[in-house]
Amino acid sequence: MKDKKYWLSSGFYTMMHRGVDFLLGFIGFMLLVRIISPEDFGVWVLLTTIVSIIDMARNGFIQNGLIKYFVGKNPGVQAKIQTAAIWLNTSLSILIFLIIWLLASPLAKLLNAPDLAEILIIYSWVIPVLVFHTHNLVLMQASYDFKAYFFAGISKSLPFFLVILLAYMNFFELSLKSLAWYQNGAFLLASLMSAYQVRKYFSLRSKVRPYWLIKLFHFGKYVFGTNLVSMLTNSLDKFLLGALLSPVQVAMANTAGRVMNMVEIPVNSIASISYPKAAEAHDKKDSEEVGRLYEKTLGMMLALTVPFWLFCLVFAHYIILFIAGESYLNAVPFLRIMVFLALIKPFDRQSGVFLDAIGKPFYNMIMVFGTFVYGVGLSWLFIQWTGLQGAAYGLVISIFITVLIKNFILSRYIDIHIWACWAQAAKNYLRAFEEAKKRIGKKLH
Repeated sequence: MKDKKYWLSSGFYTMMHRGVDFLLGFIGFMLLVRIISPEDFGVWVLLTTIVSIIDMARNGFIQNGLIKYFVGKNPGVQAKIQTAAIWLNTSLSILIFLIIWLLASPLAKLLNAPDLAEILIIYSWVIPVLVFHTHNLVLMQASYDFKAYFFAGISKSLPFFLVILLAYMNFFELSLKSLAWYQNGAFLLASLMSAYQVRKYFSLRSKVRPYWLIKLFHFGKYVFGTNLVSMLTNSLDKFLLGALLSPVQVAMANTAGRVMNMVEIPVNSIASISYPKAAEAHDKKDSEEVGRLYEKTLGMMLALTVPFWLFCLVFAHYIILFIAGESYLNAVPFLRIMVFLALIKPFDRQSGVFLDAIGKPFYNMIMVFGTFVYGVGLSWLFIQWTGLQGAAYGLVISIFITVLIKNFILSRYIDIHIWACWAQAAKNYLRAFEEAKKRIGKKLH
């Protein structure tokens, strides 16, 4: 019963966080494309993509290692682990700050987006604040406090959405530069909220322990590399379209990408609550339970993503017309190709999560790096042949190849059956149908 309560409670708040964050971001996107030009929007997409890559990589450097070693330890040891995590996070943030200042201008030239350099420098000023925000969010997950995670998450997305809404209502004009500063302000608000939420868990020591520093570093380096290359792979279409074509094509790709972000809500939500449980089961050397969790959580993901795949495949034209308008209809064929990721992403995400959970992050990092390498080659080749759609072909094919290899590697360490994942998805449909039938029956009687 306790286990069921964990899944229901944590799943509810995690899905709420992802859902509200997505909804605000999605409506904000619909408003923003109607405020600024496609070219300016393409430049903004490049900035937000770079920011996402940085955040995801930094989170990976700290998140999985902190959660893995934090869970089940006494408060004294947890404080030592937190201290080491803060040190590593600060060091990485200083490095990121310097890299942005060095590469902002060359990157803007490479991507044919001159305005990108200035807004990248603006973003760099909030990086020190994000050291503690990143730490706080991971601490919430390690403490199973997904309710706090929900409120800390929306404290960034809600204020930033209100800025775009007010600009759409003509209260003030919105430029790329001002938009970047507003984003920094939203990050600052979120950092203050997260600090308040974790005050009862937050604990540091005056001196960092080399043992935990080394342990977290060696675990985190693989997850950092994995997340960094994974995000670069997912962003290949935008960077290659910017370099080979123009920011306008980036805006088109992002329009379809916004629709595909819906897949990330259930996939990332279920992955974030399954990782601590999988890591705990592996620590107890219960490989059968790890395999059961893999099949169960993957089935949950597929039950949600398969209907989405079918819907987007049929109604792609009307979806793009509704969310962005006629100026973005060139994104329709792109979306119809990209939507196949709804069937592939669950396998890719969970195979990576469970490789980390069983202490094999190196394999995950190597496979994600492989995806990036042949993804670049395939995307570049297909863009040369078919233009905008080529970026979608390259990304889908490269991730599919990786899924096949990662699941083969994972099957060597835990007993998993792919057919069982689909069976779990079918069972979820049957349960939902039976529950709906019961509710209808009660109303009729």
